[in-house]
Amino acid sequence: MLAYVGEPAYPIEWVREDVQRIEQNGGTLPIRPGVYYIEILTVPTNPQEQGTFAVDPLIEAVDEPLLRYESGIEREAQLQQIPSKGTLRIWENHRFLLRENVDYRVDYLDGSIELLSRGTPRAVLTADYYWADQSIGPLPFMWNTADFKTLPGVVLAFGKRARVGDKVAIRVYPDRTDTANAYGGKFEVSFDLDIISTDPTQTEEIADLAVMYLWGQKKADLELEGIEIVDISIGGEAEDTYDEQADLWFYNASISIQLRADWEIHVPLPLTISKVTPTTAAMDAQVTLDRRGPTENAIVWNGPTDLYFATVPAVPGRNHAFERIR
Repeated sequence: MLAYVGEPAYPIEWVREDVQRIEQNGGTLPIRPGVYYIEILTVPTNPQEQGTFAVDPLIEAVDEPLLRYESGIEREAQLQQIPSKGTLRIWENHRFLLRENVDYRVDYLDGSIELLSRGTPRAVLTADYYWADQSIGPLPFMWNTADFKTLPGVVLAFGKRARVGDKVAIRVYPDRTDTANAYGGKFEVSFDLDIISTDPTQTEEIADLAVMYLWGQKKADLELEGIEIVDISIGGEAEDTYDEQADLWFYNASISIQLRADWEIHVPLPLTISKVTPTTAAMDAQVTLDRRGPTENAIVWNGPTDLYFATVPAVPGRNHAFERIR
């Protein structure tokens, strides 16, 4: 998935899977999941000139085994890589999220973990985080070209709108997921071909031959490229003076062609919620009494959580102007 870093920038027009490379790799991407930041270093000024870019990988670690409690008083653990600040999530039994500086402390120099709270015997701790790999580059690119080599399994389509300092991110997921909304349709285009010759017979033969080639030989090849021939019609013939003194003439025949071609744009979906841990208590357990005795499983809903307001913008009161809220 193509995503922006800060302000929108357009050095890369789109990204796609390299299907052939993925098939050669047994159906999986050859590169590791994560976020690959691309920064433009230099830009070309013409189609023959090269620009350069660099790649900074931020690799994703998911469900990395961290520790299995024996007594519950263990105090040390070690990550396999040094996590990027703000990305570490430590889970107990894949359900309960531990809090940094409350339940544990991280050393961002060596990836060691100091556990601050008592654990549950036989509970398992796992970690999700991102870690920075070595930068790649500078790498060359040109206007309106595709890069198949920098990120194996990913096609980077460079346009001609790159500027020095532009930054974008390529998000590679561990599993197949929706990365963009696709919108498309069909363009219909018509144009005329003019056949000009000094011999009327040759003019007619060239016009007939062009129609035969387009219908009989090129139609299937063009449709493989997404270009459909809808109609071909031969217009009238005309003659005009080529050299009045020598009494020479040229003859003109026209062919009208109507084509239909597919178009498609992809709008990225840059938000993925993997796990949810509310920061406020939206549900409180209370003790209720009935004829069978006390029950501690009743749940009272106290209203929306902070997570709800963060993902669903709302305005208190009625908007009488019917304004669109963004």
